[in-house]
Amino acid sequence: METRHYEVSVESNLINDIKHHTRWFKGLGIVFLVLGIAAIAFPFVATLSLEIAIGILFVIAGVAQAVQSFSVPRWGGFFLSLGLAALALIIGLLMLFYPLAGVITLTGLVAAFFLIAGTFKTAFALQVKPAIGWGLLLTGGLLSLALGLLILFQLAEAYPWILGLLLGIDFIFTGIWMIALASRAKRL
Repeated sequence: METRHYEVSVESNLINDIKHHTRWFKGLGIVFLVLGIAAIAFPFVATLSLEIAIGILFVIAGVAQAVQSFSVPRWGGFFLSLGLAALALIIGLLMLFYPLAGVITLTGLVAAFFLIAGTFKTAFALQVKPAIGWGLLLTGGLLSLALGLLILFQLAEAYPWILGLLLGIDFIFTGIWMIALASRAKRL
């Protein structure tokens, strides 16, 4: 009996949250949908863009950690922190200057992302079942898991553009789910 009360509480909280923020859910859904379509239309560009964005993040992290290292030079982890900053900076610069070389490594990281995101989406869908949109979320979660497994089976090594295509598919499904969820919650 207590489990059912929890399920109803989770569902009503979810519906109320979505009702009060319908525009945000629809807006984010549209952003995901547009990015997904763009990634499918230009999959190689999407793959390279992803790598460049991650390279930029590594450079920013490296610079920030270097600044932190020199801001507190007397602490015991100075050399470790400075070494990690240099490593992040080098990785980021390599990704920026040699983007094709890191596509396979990045593809492995994206496979991990799809597997983790798919697991969380699937678990959340099962947790909020029978709330509105749970079926779409479950389908999206299972699709993310399938995409992660597809990448892990080395299909992406032969095709550097596959990463952008798979990312586009995942984004489109996420966008459709968010738009449908917001539309349905608004009517309740």
